[in-house]
Amino acid sequence: MPVDGAPRDHGAGQGEDCGVPNRCAREVPAWLVALDNGPTLLLFALGAAMLWLLWWPLSLLFLAYCAASIVLFWAIICPYCHHFGTGACPCGYGRVAPRLFARKAGGDFRGVFRRNIAIMFPVWLAPLAGGTCLIWTAFSWPAAILLVAFCVDGFAVIPAISIFVGCKGCEIEDCPWRPKPTAGR
Repeated sequence: MPVDGAPRDHGAGQGEDCGVPNRCAREVPAWLVALDNGPTLLLFALGAAMLWLLWWPLSLLFLAYCAASIVLFWAIICPYCHHFGTGACPCGYGRVAPRLFARKAGGDFRGVFRRNIAIMFPVWLAPLAGGTCLIWTAFSWPAAILLVAFCVDGFAVIPAISIFVGCKGCEIEDCPWRPKPTAGR
């Protein structure tokens, strides 16, 4: 709650409940937002470095796609999230996306997320494929180190941080990572 005790507007309308029990007033601290985004930026850098070894223009295309995929995420997925327009988003998108895009009606965040998360797949798959190709066709230690670092960051560090920052204590019923409630629950 703000110092004056007035209810916060979290994108649901002035003084309305955002629909997330015990989360409407949550403010994710800047250090957690940085912790959530740092490994993603590292993933982009490692992927670009690996693809640079394969063919330098591919690296530039990859970085352009990384930027575009984040903006697409803001445009397509974020407007359906309960954290849209709030400081409760663990990756900070809840504050950035509303500056560029309007909230969307519907509220099926789980469905929207699951239908559209594929826009992020090339960020993981292109460097993985490129690094594997490099190791297979022209092994070098720099390529091997980049590939291992990319895999550790992308497939271990990022998921672990997502659980620590985003999932810990989450009570969002339509979270894409939670099992869908069955009838009778």
